[in-house]
Amino acid sequence: MLFDNCLHSGNQLEFYLMDEIFRRLVDKNFSDLAGLTVDASVPVPEYLVNEIIQSGLLGNKSITYCHVSISRDNRVTADVKTPLLPWTLHLKLKLFRSVDFTGSPKVRAFLENNVLLGRLGSLFKALPKGIMIYHDQVAIDIESLLPPEQKRFLRLVKSVDIQTEESKVILKVKIEN
Repeated sequence: MLFDNCLHSGNQLEFYLMDEIFRRLVDKNFSDLAGLTVDASVPVPEYLVNEIIQSGLLGNKSITYCHVSISRDNRVTADVKTPLLPWTLHLKLKLFRSVDFTGSPKVRAFLENNVLLGRLGSLFKALPKGIMIYHDQVAIDIESLLPPEQKRFLRLVKSVDIQTEESKVILKVKIEN
């Protein structure tokens, strides 16, 4: 009877019930789904990548603007504005083909230009928490950028391979519980 009422009462109640079920699964660290295995291919369009970056920069004082353009062969350009410099940095990056899962998961890229400015930025702490530069590499610590309630999902991810096409990142994700 309750199920029938949910179907006919409108989307809001249906979503509420589904949300409660999902919350219960999360609270129990997905133990009810022991043996879960998911292999997924997630195409993420460039506009969505930029929306995610903008939401991550809210309230950040060291980087006021960042816009990425995605090209083939794991090439990405990023236009970055910081109050520390009077001009916009145009960074050319080559993404590693997989996320580094040693320790906290990190997306890594080779910095193909502006290597000296990148090193200076890391020295002056111009980069936001979770973004580091080591010599000619940029590393983005995924876990440090997530809110606490989303970090538990990250524990289920076993591997992520990265490929790019024009204006799109394709993530090949392996999830296991």
